[in-house]
Formats: sequence, structure tokens, C-alpha cells
Amino acid sequence: MNHSSEVDVNVLITLYNQKLSTLTNQNILLEAKLQTLIKEFEDEKNILLIRLADLEINDGKSKKKSDGYQQSEVE
Repeated sequence: MNHSSEVDVNVLITLYNQKLSTLTNQNILLEAKLQTLIKEFEDEKNILLIRLADLEINDGKSKKKSDGYQQSEVE
């Protein structure tokens, strides 16, 4: 048998497990980053929706005031 073409199964298994562990850890890290970005996006979206609602409420109040002024004008 040609010993240079043989692979030690224990070495192969060790390398396989190391590579698998490394890839799994990288995958978990990427998933954590993705979840962080999703959470930050949702938080920012909620803040913007609240601001928009406040602006719409304030705009409605100012329109009511201006309507009142227009109705009280003398022609």
C-alpha cells in the first residue's frame, strides 16, 4: 500500500469537527448580527411612526384653529 495516499481517519474527523465548529460559530454570529439589525430597524420604525402620529395630530389641531379664524372673518 502507498502510505502517502492514505488519510488517518482520526485526523480527518478532527479537522472536520474543527471546520464545522468554525462555520457554525460564524453562522451564529451572523444570525445574531441580523437579529440586532432587525431589532434596531423595528425600534427606529416605531419611533418614526410615533413622530408621524404626533405631527398628524398637531397638524389637525392647527387646521382646526385656522378654520376657526376663517369662519370668524368679516366679509
